[in-house]
Amino acid sequence: MNKPYYLTLLTSLLFISVFTFPISAQNNNEKELIAGEKIDKTISALDKHTYTVELENGMAIVGEVLQKEIDLVIDVHKPNGELLKQIDSPNGTNGVEPIDITSVESGEYKLIVHTLDKNVKKGTYTLTTKKILSLSDNTKRITKKELPTKTLFNLWESSLTDKNAINTFIAKQTDKHIIEPIEGNDTDMLVTYFCIPNDNTEYVMLSGGPDFLGLRFQRLPNTKLHFVTQRVPKKARFNYGFNYFNLDKVGPNSEIEIRNVEHAYDGTVEMPNAPKQTYIIERENVSKGMLYPTSIASKILNEQRKISIHTPANYDAKKPHNLLIIFDGESYGARPNRRSRIPTPTIIDNLISDKEIPPTITVLVWSMGKRNKDLISEQFGDFIATELIPWVRSKYNIHTTSDKVILAGSSRGGFAASFIALNHSGVIGNVLSQSGSYWIKGTDNENHWIYPEDNGKLIDAYMHCERLPIKFYMDIGLYDAGASMLGMNRQFRDILKVKGYDVDYQEFKGGHNYVNWRGTLSDGLISLIGIKEK
Repeated sequence: MNKPYYLTLLTSLLFISVFTFPISAQNNNEKELIAGEKIDKTISALDKHTYTVELENGMAIVGEVLQKEIDLVIDVHKPNGELLKQIDSPNGTNGVEPIDITSVESGEYKLIVHTLDKNVKKGTYTLTTKKILSLSDNTKRITKKELPTKTLFNLWESSLTDKNAINTFIAKQTDKHIIEPIEGNDTDMLVTYFCIPNDNTEYVMLSGGPDFLGLRFQRLPNTKLHFVTQRVPKKARFNYGFNYFNLDKVGPNSEIEIRNVEHAYDGTVEMPNAPKQTYIIERENVSKGMLYPTSIASKILNEQRKISIHTPANYDAKKPHNLLIIFDGESYGARPNRRSRIPTPTIIDNLISDKEIPPTITVLVWSMGKRNKDLISEQFGDFIATELIPWVRSKYNIHTTSDKVILAGSSRGGFAASFIALNHSGVIGNVLSQSGSYWIKGTDNENHWIYPEDNGKLIDAYMHCERLPIKFYMDIGLYDAGASMLGMNRQFRDILKVKGYDVDYQEFKGGHNYVNWRGTLSDGLISLIGIKEK
């Protein structure tokens, strides 16, 4: 005869209560956490110790569990019972499990301490509740931890009570970056870049400096200021820029999204120990040479080629001079009475006055908008060697030997100097290359400008030809474009040295720009034709 339904149900309930009560009671033996309290407990493999704390949204609890002879984990559950996180540091059976929980919703949070090791018998732990932080205190704590500098934190904190704090800060800065020391670091400093982008800007990217692929700005919490920081060596000097990535939405329901990139700012970072550039400034006590633009009729190029000639102060036609030819003349000071990126005439005047180099005639070859084609062209090289140099010799007293002729240039100009010297080493005996573009193949299937697949043509050409009577000065920035620039310059240097060339190779903490080349031009001239001490 079947038992009545209620008897069956009663039997089941009694069974459940008898066999599950100890575990249920054990798991529900909850303890509320109190700030400043320490709790010492013994725990076994089957135990789960539950602690509770009431937190409003944005509040935090900070503490730790010190494990003693047992590997513990802490499961943190949100008020709805969902697992928020599991705390389990890789410290074995002894050590601290840190507790730092910011509430994501208001209610009672549970912290369940237990072990995943079912073979352990028992161990002990000490749970310390260091702080239970209010929303205001936790906001300041988290923001201070998130912001990389004290200056940014103080600015943010000021903005909480002063609506003009950001504008006041911006108005006091002459540049859009600040440089601050890093505690305990003697070689680097922290550069913080800042801007206020457009209302439609999605994000801002920094270009320049040690991270040539770019860094993304973040927003100073609850302000319009955006910033990014960069650890920079004290010897660095480089240009940088900001790019705004903008998004416009049009249409009745913003159906159309239009994106554009706006180059918003350019600046220069000069760190405290950046190399001195003593020769780029005009000096009152230095006699000035003469600079005048002219042109030369070229049959090879079928044009009147613009050039500017600088003669040293007190030019003496009875004495032979060195000959320096520089490409990209417009950038190297070829225009009289105009500022230039590299003031070559001033540099030459100062070097001669200081007796660092002998009297030198300088020819600045204008690009005339054709540099990309000319500087990789054999025809242009023939013009330099067979037309320009003889023309200069016909008008000025130039040494007759090739070791007194220097060909100089930056980027493609550095490539051109090495390329032309290779083909005309009987005329040109010195190459001054500033960040030379040795990745260039000169074919339709050109190398990628950052990640070249093949050797540049000059690397292979110098590798496979006999050693020529050419002396080299090369420099390159550590922040230049990766494999194509820094890598190829190092490879070209190594080939030259293996072949037995005289190579002075230098690296500077900077990028691919004139702010560095204006300083290293004098280094290269001193290296190649400097007056040696007797």
